[in-house]
Amino acid sequence: MHTTTIIPTQDFIIVDLSDSHYDKLVIGRHSESRIGGIKHHMPEGFTGRIIIDWMTSVGTKNNERFLELQIVGGEIDPDSLSYVKLKLKDDLRILCNRTLVHHSSDSLEASVLTIIEKKMLRKGLSM
Repeated sequence: MHTTTIIPTQDFIIVDLSDSHYDKLVIGRHSESRIGGIKHHMPEGFTGRIIIDWMTSVGTKNNERFLELQIVGGEIDPDSLSYVKLKLKDDLRILCNRTLVHHSSDSLEASVLTIIEKKMLRKGLSM
């Protein structure tokens, strides 16, 4: 899996992926980030599979941390929404952690994570 571009917005960090089951990784930057806002940051008419990481608002050990969905013609397909579990050492989970630390440290600091979890993430440990 490779990243081609990383675009930080006010509410999300959007990562274009290649060689992955997903076309894009979206990381919610704060608790006010809403799923409906994602489509406004996609290319016009975009169709593809997205995985969203809500760690900053739900924590690291929550079954609702990762949500996958399909966008078709620029619109979210509500029937495609499903939560997924990624193993601690999954490459995508590690990418989520590193991207948040390196591209939005302010979001990490303002997150619901404990001080210990934040320190572990900054040291490169997977959460």
